[in-house]
Amino acid sequence: RMRTYGLSLQGGGVGILYLTIFAALRLYELIGAGTAFALLVGLTAFTGWLAVRQQAQILAMLGLVGGFLAPILTSTGSGNHVTLFSYYLVLNLAIFGIAWFRAWRQLNLIGFAFTYVIGWVWAAKYYRPEYVWSIVPFVAAHYLLYLAVTMLFARRRAPRLRDHVDGTLVFATPVITFAMLSGLLSDTEYGLAISAVAAAAIYLLSSVVLQRTAPPH
Repeated sequence: RMRTYGLSLQGGGVGILYLTIFAALRLYELIGAGTAFALLVGLTAFTGWLAVRQQAQILAMLGLVGGFLAPILTSTGSGNHVTLFSYYLVLNLAIFGIAWFRAWRQLNLIGFAFTYVIGWVWAAKYYRPEYVWSIVPFVAAHYLLYLAVTMLFARRRAPRLRDHVDGTLVFATPVITFAMLSGLLSDTEYGLAISAVAAAAIYLLSSVVLQRTAPPH
């Protein structure tokens, strides 16, 4: 009967659960990484299911904002960056899963902003050259995820001529990704060139797939 209030309670509860799981792993070591990962996967799937079932973008936004803030609120400055970025990858997989069913642009933008802003801040404070090959896979994974999210958004909005393409993510994803890679791969001879060729091949393949699977007009 009180939809907004009820959804706010659900979103707040989900955010607290994210915080609790991450604190149990990082701050108090009450659970192992495998257990925490399984709990986080289950929680993200449950949050996505609740949001899609109730057609409630605000619920997904509240829950995922709590999830993205959990590592910041529990940070001691000595955490494992692989754990941190694996955790964010799970959250972004939830956004991808929701995008499969709903064209929720604000949710996509929130996930993108949190992921890349926190990534830049972490890199400015904690990055060291020996981390490069443990970070590049996460950069590539998030690039592919948000490319897929923009494609899903376009497919979901295809019958509508207005705002059927999310220009922010379409252009910001490759620009920011290559800015990151230019710093990470600056000490390699052909790292950035190989990345550019790979990205070109991915966009070419994506265009072919979209053309072949486009619904008839």
